[in-house]
Amino acid sequence: MIEGDRAAGYVTDATYTDTFFRELSPTWLGYTAVLNGAAPRDLGEPFTYLELGAGFGHSLIANAGAFRHAEFHGCDINPEHVEGARRYAAMFGVHNMQFHEASFEDLLVFDLPSLDFIVLHGVYSWVDDAARAALRRVIAAKLRPNGIVYVSYNCMPGWASELPLRRLLIELAATAEGDTARRSAAALDSLEALAAANLRYLTANTEARAAIRGYRTRSSRYLAHEFMNRAWQPFYSIDVADDFAACGVRRIGSATLADNHLPLCVDERTAAALMRLPTARQRELALDFAVNRRFRRDVLVRAAGAVPPAELARNVNGLVFGCSGDAGAIPAKVRVPRGDVGFNEEFVAELRNLMARGSFTIGAAAAALGGANAERDAGEIARNVIYLVAGGALQPFAQARPAPAAAGPPRFASPAVESVVRHVAATGAVRAAPSAILGNGFEVDPSDAAPVLAAVDGHEVAAASAALLGAWRRLGLLE
Repeated sequence: MIEGDRAAGYVTDATYTDTFFRELSPTWLGYTAVLNGAAPRDLGEPFTYLELGAGFGHSLIANAGAFRHAEFHGCDINPEHVEGARRYAAMFGVHNMQFHEASFEDLLVFDLPSLDFIVLHGVYSWVDDAARAALRRVIAAKLRPNGIVYVSYNCMPGWASELPLRRLLIELAATAEGDTARRSAAALDSLEALAAANLRYLTANTEARAAIRGYRTRSSRYLAHEFMNRAWQPFYSIDVADDFAACGVRRIGSATLADNHLPLCVDERTAAALMRLPTARQRELALDFAVNRRFRRDVLVRAAGAVPPAELARNVNGLVFGCSGDAGAIPAKVRVPRGDVGFNEEFVAELRNLMARGSFTIGAAAAALGGANAERDAGEIARNVIYLVAGGALQPFAQARPAPAAAGPPRFASPAVESVVRHVAATGAVRAAPSAILGNGFEVDPSDAAPVLAAVDGHEVAAASAALLGAWRRLGLLE
């Protein structure tokens, strides 16, 4: 058991879920920053990266495996997390990282390098004021000019209907037995029994009733960490921005990519009302109310200077994107916070053909899709591509690279990829394999691991697996 003061109000008698978050990738964060006006960073050069509250290191290991030339650090206060992360790193042969069993306060005296990326997922809502202040001091002391920070947190007003549920869950857990995860599970059982009695609060708050149904789909370990931390707190986004501005970083955008585009978040009438507000601060807060936001993934930078407007356009055109799945299945309609957004069928058909050929910069894609006589507007093409990335049909990539031609039986691109795939096949657990082309982890599902292993081992596979193997080649997972 970790001492209470050192734990900063955080649950330590139950481990967190072993989860991968694609938004923590340097590629994803760099894409977001450039899209919102920051200077680009050459990820082909060495860089340094720290994850605060890294858990079992799932995301950290995948990113370190994708960027073997970079230096990665992770810290966590739970010794089980650190031990597990080190074990996984060794198992998958990813060695360009260090895991530190440390509080945020401890890190202030560690000999850490200056950092290009500092990320923390969810932790900001789960630790107390002292721990939040300590992690901000780490950022103030260690983040380089043009460095990027990612911080995600529970957000108001979207949590308003669930705050009473959390209070009730804590009280119900108080009389249950076992560790925090078991008590959370027992509390949920009691909450569901109460919900079945048609409590008037739930009748009046349909979102709260729906939230209870959602809790049942999550593990008891997740519930323990989400609800039972003593210092748990949702925040208004402007208050978090103020916290980080005091340590020299400013919010520039969101790793929830659709949130960077007002037309994808709200309709024209709402957008016009927001834009009539006199300050960016008011508009940001009002947008959270417009979409009833409950979770934010803020991207912040320590800017070294303004980027000239002409250079901003070149930087955006230099962003790389691709398709991480079956290029032939890129949809002509995507779901965004505003609703469904559709795209021209002819354009999408040409885009599918282009994506089957590999990953491209936005500028190169606009040129290729402009037509023989450039009858399509390059700016409109770029905007469509950016919106398709925001809607999840496409994804930020680290490298623009033609897809390799299929020649003979496929081979794994690295021992790390093979280790992950065989681990997934043996355990049935989804795991992210490192992709240098994607510049991120790629989640491998057991249903995909089996046909890939069969193909690599020289067996014939069904024709339906051809698209899967093609996608893995484009991602650099297979040669």
